[in-house]
Amino acid sequence: MTEVDTRASIAAYLAAHSTLALATIGPDGAPMAASLFFVADADLRLYWVSGNSSRHSQNLTRHSRMAVTIHNETWTWTEIAGVQMEGSARVVPPGPEWQAAWQLYLGKFPFVSDFQAEVSRSNFYAFTPAWMRLIDNSRGFGHKEEIQVSG
Repeated sequence: MTEVDTRASIAAYLAAHSTLALATIGPDGAPMAASLFFVADADLRLYWVSGNSSRHSQNLTRHSRMAVTIHNETWTWTEIAGVQMEGSARVVPPGPEWQAAWQLYLGKFPFVSDFQAEVSRSNFYAFTPAWMRLIDNSRGFGHKEEIQVSG
């Protein structure tokens, strides 16, 4: 597989799934995980909405580096598939990027239009991957494809 093929496979996988597990570093250095709805843009940046007071948002103000996983739920090893990513996150400021993230989010989760006031009081976070791995056991046990993203 070429990097272009792997990126396309990752993009398709992200588009087909709704929820990520976000791993952050707590104030005492301990790991913490949270499940959140997400969207991805054409550059495979991930966006989610969260309040300032959530533990994972507080953790991201201290340490922007984090990890994400998105995966299938299955009881069969041949159906194990998912995406793992490492990178950093930041709050998206009001403006064009925030509006673009809102449009992506609304497109994937139309019901959030009922919660626009709550979303506007929260933050959009943007996650930029530095490393990505696609796992797909349907292609063989332990099948992996990785991308190291440069600068």
